[in-house]
Amino acid sequence: MRVAHFIAWAAFSVLPAACNQEPAVNVNSRYTVESIEISPRAEARLSDSLKLDLRKLIGEKFNQETVDKIVRRIRRELSGYRVVQRIAKGTNPESIRLIVDVVRAQRKDVVVPRLVYHSKENFTFGADGAIEHGGNRLSFGILTDNDELLERYSGIRGGYQRTLAGGRFRGGFVVESFRSQWNGATLEALARQPEGGTGNAVEIYRTRLHVQPDVQVEFLPGVTWSGGFSVQRFQTQFPAARFEKSQALITSLRLNHEWDLSASGKHMVEAGYSLRAATKGLGSDYGYTRQFVNLEYGFRRGRDTITATFLAGWLNGQAPLFERFLLGNSTTLRGYNKFDIAPLGGNRMAHGSVDYRRRWVRVVYDTGVVHDRGGAGKVRHSLAAGLTTGQRRDSLSFLVAFPLREGRMEPIFIVGMNF
Repeated sequence: MRVAHFIAWAAFSVLPAACNQEPAVNVNSRYTVESIEISPRAEARLSDSLKLDLRKLIGEKFNQETVDKIVRRIRRELSGYRVVQRIAKGTNPESIRLIVDVVRAQRKDVVVPRLVYHSKENFTFGADGAIEHGGNRLSFGILTDNDELLERYSGIRGGYQRTLAGGRFRGGFVVESFRSQWNGATLEALARQPEGGTGNAVEIYRTRLHVQPDVQVEFLPGVTWSGGFSVQRFQTQFPAARFEKSQALITSLRLNHEWDLSASGKHMVEAGYSLRAATKGLGSDYGYTRQFVNLEYGFRRGRDTITATFLAGWLNGQAPLFERFLLGNSTTLRGYNKFDIAPLGGNRMAHGSVDYRRRWVRVVYDTGVVHDRGGAGKVRHSLAAGLTTGQRRDSLSFLVAFPLREGRMEPIFIVGMNF
């Protein structure tokens, strides 16, 4: 009994003291945040609302819970990076510096960059793997694509990239090896070409090897210039098997900017210009210049997303078939079959589209024209509607597309992601 009385007395004595204890307070909470240090490269990739919340911390008392929430938001916006917070002594008394280290993490992953089924063009599939460590990235992948070019090209690819100066400079190379298969409509169109026409200027090829070293420099946040050299060696099929080369200087300028305005939503602008120039002086069997322009504006507010896109291309000189422009696939004139529009492609192209998504509904309007210089181009229109799993570009979608024209309309079904 005495033991029981002692235990009860001890419990009632300790319990009030435990209940009156105050929660532990971070020792740094009495200090004022003097400054926040984060690399300009990382800060430029953050949304405007997150950058504003970071600045609000300056001049306030340090609050560990608030800082943890902001760091978690940074990790979500900068996927693939390791984000670590540190605290250092400030220059003024009773002040500290908040340091946010953003380091590209080592990654080993496999992604599916393209998966599309087109009822007129069959399947397109590509999977890439990458190993990243520090500023080094080694990539490898497989691909069979019947959507991007006039041919179905299947094979393997790989590359290496080195990143320096906090990501502002990249240098590396890409190697690709493909085997080509051709649609009957393209073969028939080549056979019908008159002497000296397109059929005499280009030839069918069986295999294609592509090697491209290049460098990329981001000289302003979101503005990137790239330049390099493209070597394509392919084995022609007719009239006799032989190897030819297309060697070209390449350069491009790209702008990519996003800003988040809480009142009006999130905006995105992407623009680019690219030039490929092949000459006999570079050891090329072909001489041509190929220019391509793309403009894209996106707006997202709540459950609504609208994306407007414009594409245009010019091709002058004698170029291989893989350089010619086409319309009528999973991303352009979705209601048409590319082989019905231009089985040999064209050297002039313009295309515009408006893509609207709300929750799981997606509607796309396309218009465009492709033709050869000096020829008469017909402007076509199409409409597609269906279901999608999200508002991002890589969301899974199922669309039924129709050409907007008189007469009988045959639907085209497109399902997949990244289109």
